[in-house]
Amino acid sequence: MAEALILPAVYMGLVIGLYEFFAIHKDLAFRGSHFLKHFWHSLLVSMVFIFVLMNIDFVLENVPAIANIPYLGNHIVLRVVIGLITLLKVHGSGVVARGAGGIGSIGETWVHAIIITALIQAAPFIWPFVSGLITTYLPFLPV
Repeated sequence: MAEALILPAVYMGLVIGLYEFFAIHKDLAFRGSHFLKHFWHSLLVSMVFIFVLMNIDFVLENVPAIANIPYLGNHIVLRVVIGLITLLKVHGSGVVARGAGGIGSIGETWVHAIIITALIQAAPFIWPFVSGLITTYLPFLPV
């Protein structure tokens, strides 16, 4: 039985979610509730995607419906599918926010969407380095 890595997903989700939030906030002119809605949306969705990527064995064991879908039982295919969903979600949230705000702006760029997707995909692999930094510079945080 695979164990779930919860705190690493939360820490990496916070960092990458905040980057996503500030990247799209730079591109779009948010005001009022749109600002807070996108803030929580970027944080929570980043944490969920990173949780799934860091705990693929755990997710496949505990959600057998995913493993029963042809090809999604393969770790690499599941990572690619999550990457495509992430790319569409990040870029789509910028497009929806731009359309809903009615304020002229340059919109979320594909470059930001690709960078955020790459960071989310790389999170499980860079966690060992980040955990070393956390234990060195923030020893009061549990890892």
